[in-house]
Amino acid sequence: MACEVDTDLSKAGDSTSFNPPLPKKPKINVEKTDLDAMVLPGLCPAGDRMLRYGKLSDPEYVRQRQVFDDQFEDSEGFDVEWDSFDYKFFAMKFEWAGEGDLDYTRSNLELRTLLIDAAMKDHDDDYDTKLEFVDYVSANVMPCKGYMF
Repeated sequence: MACEVDTDLSKAGDSTSFNPPLPKKPKINVEKTDLDAMVLPGLCPAGDRMLRYGKLSDPEYVRQRQVFDDQFEDSEGFDVEWDSFDYKFFAMKFEWAGEGDLDYTRSNLELRTLLIDAAMKDHDDDYDTKLEFVDYVSANVMPCKGYMF
């Protein structure tokens, strides 16, 4: 038994009834000052610097990553020579984060204060001490599902 194929495409219907039209791209007026602030692909803003994303095929990235890993592990992240690296690694300086990058409901200063207070309270509770905040030196940020301090 032969199978008949209907080749009359006029019966197929309007294709837009199955696939809605794509939305038009909005026109964006970019001023020259906005262009200066745009980040180039492959670069990550880090304060006043731009760090590159590394690849394991890049020997310089591998070298810097090993130095970073050693410094981070030896000092538990407290003594890293951040300015000696050209690549973005798993952690970064807290100060490099733009407003809203870490928490969209608090400023970076509010978040930093909250985290310092929480860390001091935890330490006081664990060791029966009464730490007093003197001065902020530095902090690191590592992406995770929450805050680690």
